[in-house]
Amino acid sequence: MSTFDQRQSLAQLGEHFRRLRLARNIPQETLAVESGLGLSTVKRLENGRGCNLSAMLQLLAALGYSGRLEQFLAHLASEATQQSDDIMTDRRRASAPRKSIEETPVD
Repeated sequence: MSTFDQRQSLAQLGEHFRRLRLARNIPQETLAVESGLGLSTVKRLENGRGCNLSAMLQLLAALGYSGRLEQFLAHLASEATQQSDDIMTDRRRASAPRKSIEETPVD
């Protein structure tokens, strides 16, 4: 695998992890705590700079993919086959839980 292919694969892996995290509305800080890893590890992976296999497995477990590595990899492979137009380029962040109407104080 060439250096370019490796960088591209790491970028795709990081984007996939970011999408999984945002789909569950989990901030990076919370994922780091729940996985037992440092925030810098989560950021490094999502930014396409990779991580070791052990850290990846810990993150998968924290995201609810424990024991489903094949499903995760199959999903990643199907995403990789999509057109580059489909890749999300805008920045997104996990949002704070919204207050329900009952929780909103009335003056």
